[in-house]
This record gives sequence, structure tokens and C-alpha cells, in this order.
Amino acid sequence: MEDDRQRAIEWAQEALHDPNTVILAINAVGSLAPTAEPLTRATPYEVAITSATGRKRWHRLINPQWEAKYLQQINLHGATPPALEAAPTFGEVRDSLLSRIAGKRVVTYGRNMQYAALYTALEYSWLGDNLPEGSMFPDTATTLKELARSRWQCARLRHAEFQNEWDPLNGHYTLPPLFPAGNALQHCRALSELMQQIAVPTLRYAQLNATAEQAVRDGKSHIPRPLSGVRLSRISASRQAVLQRSGGACENPDCPDPRYTSARSRNGTYLLEVDHIEDHAKHGEDLPRSMIALCPNCHALKTRGTVTEEFRETLRATALANHHRLMADAQQR
Repeated sequence: MEDDRQRAIEWAQEALHDPNTVILAINAVGSLAPTAEPLTRATPYEVAITSATGRKRWHRLINPQWEAKYLQQINLHGATPPALEAAPTFGEVRDSLLSRIAGKRVVTYGRNMQYAALYTALEYSWLGDNLPEGSMFPDTATTLKELARSRWQCARLRHAEFQNEWDPLNGHYTLPPLFPAGNALQHCRALSELMQQIAVPTLRYAQLNATAEQAVRDGKSHIPRPLSGVRLSRISASRQAVLQRSGGACENPDCPDPRYTSARSRNGTYLLEVDHIEDHAKHGEDLPRSMIALCPNCHALKTRGTVTEEFRETLRATALANHHRLMADAQQR
């Protein structure tokens, strides 16, 4: 799992520095299911292409040739039925689009969905946007040959490897959620930002820290309740940041076995537990700078042992030093 995470980091670094990398995002109407009837399959209505750094290369609305009464029932993420009606059809922009991705490393977030929408659009366009219901374009090799001129890569899978959360039920890494709804250009730029966070883990740490600080400002750490006092609510971003900061090792500088090599979790990861240096129940900050990743032995010592103020101060100083080091590195980036 550590090797997979490192490969995801190296992939992001390589993709960001490859001048042939482009980011592609497609918004579509219709079904992405392969069993869907031909005329109900995904039809692109917006396509965006950016460089790896998020600079716009190409952005077009596309007329999906659906009736306005159907389009009005769909969230088009900023596009409007009149704007789509005035836009060119996919067949009219097809060659321009294909020329921009030919020979490129095409990075998408959810390759299967983006690829399926583009594949279907190409099949329709070969027949002049007039595919009779129930029929299929016979020469699928033509479509596949066009798409094979690009190297397709799925950033969502690399993101899952980077997060390193194993799903034992399904036997693979847990897939992160798709980006929030938005237009295609926003999706491209969100992916560019994510790739930079994967390539430089300190940027990811800084982003998680910012999320945690905002959650604290919004009162999501200690929530008052009228009858039972205060309900504690742990901020997920804080825990994720601390685990990332730890690099898989206990952060207690005096730990005799930082990676607790005598035992592993069921999914093979190191056994680390994130704890508040000052008790959360006593209003200890629910922020990365005030939390630390400990192996089970050190965690038990802190929680149930005779904890001296000297030991707590060591943990406090270590967490703060590690936090400032990563934040400083992120700012330099």
C-alpha cells in the first residue's frame, strides 16, 4: 500500500511535468449504462480541455439535440436550453476536439464515464447525428482507433491509491467521491488542483488543515446541546491530515517501534491512532497542530498510563514542529 501511494505521487508529478498532458471533462445528458437503448445513451452537452495546470485550452457547449422540455428538467450546471439549442452539434466540433487530444496523455476523473460519453458521441456523429433507434454503427473499430490515438488515464484511481484506504469488502481501494456538480471547466481545474496536491503531499496537508480550521470556525468541533451540554464532533479532515503527516509512523520521538512492526491491521496498514494532545472533552483543539498519530502502545501509555507533563509537552512540541514544517513547505510551493 505504501508503494501504491508512492506510485500515485510519482504519477501526478510526471503528469504535471509532461507537456503532452491535457485534462478532459465532459458533462452529458442521458444514461452511461452500457445496456441503455442507443437513443438514451449519454450525449455530451459540454466539453472542456485544459493543460495540466488548469489553463483553458478548449471549452464548448454542444447541442445534444434533445427537446427543450426534457432539458428544462435537468440541472445543466449553468448552461441553458436556449444556449444549447444555439450551440453546434457534436459532429460539427468533433474534428476540432479530436485534434486537441490526439497523441496526448488525457487525464480524466472517472475515465469510464468520460470515455463512454465520448465514445457514444463519436458513434452518433459518424452517421451525421442521425442514428436510427435500435441500430448500432457497425465499424466500431473506427471509433476505437480514434480514441486509441490518446493515452487515457484515470486520476480517480490514482487518487484512491494516494488516499490509501482499503475496502476489504470489495477488495480494492475505496474510490473517492466524484467532484461536486459544476461546469466542465470547473471540473478540469478541480482535477488540476487535486493532481498538484497528490504530487506535493504538503499541499494536501495544507488543504486538509484549512478545511479543519474552517470547520472549527463554523462550530463543528464542539456543538452545544440544550439538555446535555456539549456534543463532541471530530473533524475528519484533521484526522486525515495527521495520518498523512505521520508518514505511517508513530510521531512519539521516543517510540521504540514507530511503525509497530509486530502487528498490522487487517488491510495491511500500520496500526496508528490519532489522539488529541489536550483532551478533546476538555476543549482541546480539534486541529492537526494539536493532534498526534501514535502507535497502540504509545496511545495506551498516554491514555491510561501515568502521563507526565514532560511527556505531553514532548508530544505537543513534536506535533507542532511537524505541522509547521509541512505548512512552510506548502507555502513555498
